[in-house]
Amino acid sequence: MHDHAIREFPNECCGIIIGSATDPSSVEVRPCANIQHELKEKYPHLYQRDADTGYFVDPKELMTIFDEAARKKLDIVGFYHSHPNHEPYWSAEDHRAAMWAGTEEPSFPDAYHIVISIYDGAVKSYSMYMWDAGLKLFTCRESGALPLP
Repeated sequence: MHDHAIREFPNECCGIIIGSATDPSSVEVRPCANIQHELKEKYPHLYQRDADTGYFVDPKELMTIFDEAARKKLDIVGFYHSHPNHEPYWSAEDHRAAMWAGTEEPSFPDAYHIVISIYDGAVKSYSMYMWDAGLKLFTCRESGALPLP
């Protein structure tokens, strides 16, 4: 995740974490292409953010990773993305993207969402968010300087 954020700077990086939710040693990070810029160029009335302030995971990659996880009987453990030249806060856009088709429930209620802060090409910190079903919102469960846990 750290290297991916550096490679993609000044744009946001994004990716998926698969593995067993009960076995941290099984976790695998899958970097994904951020197609936000292409979407903005093609559909500017629908996608107003560029890749330096937003991300959209390539749907083909998303489906490939979901299929791989299903075949290997692995969980979708989490998702990650970076905030270039910003802190690792949970934004309204992050919340919207994590929700199931405009509903009040997340697509993956048990998945972690890691936001990586990167300034001027150097990763500074991260925050990890989880869905709190009682509060009906994502709450920060952990944050700190790098390296990521």
